[in-house]
Amino acid sequence: MHLMARSLTGGTFGLLALAGCATLSCQPLTVTVADKKEQARFETTPGAIRTTETGRIEEDVRQSRTVREYWVQSREGKWYRVSAEQYRNAETGRELGVCK
Repeated sequence: MHLMARSLTGGTFGLLALAGCATLSCQPLTVTVADKKEQARFETTPGAIRTTETGRIEEDVRQSRTVREYWVQSREGKWYRVSAEQYRNAETGRELGVCK
């Protein structure tokens, strides 16, 4: 039982550490939007490997999807990746809060 509690504590700490990294990686910055663009790419992820009832190993169907990325460019020429909502709200010549 003690070992299980210890594992949960370690796992909880790891989860919090990962969440903290995501927060710390964003340094808020306000830029004036000079341009914006949307890009799309096709991504295929492999299916999971599983064992059937008869003991055969099979791969589940691969998942394919379109991944969209949204970018805004500052007056200084630097591009920043933004969320879909930020992209929709971005207007050329207006200020927008982004993550550095």
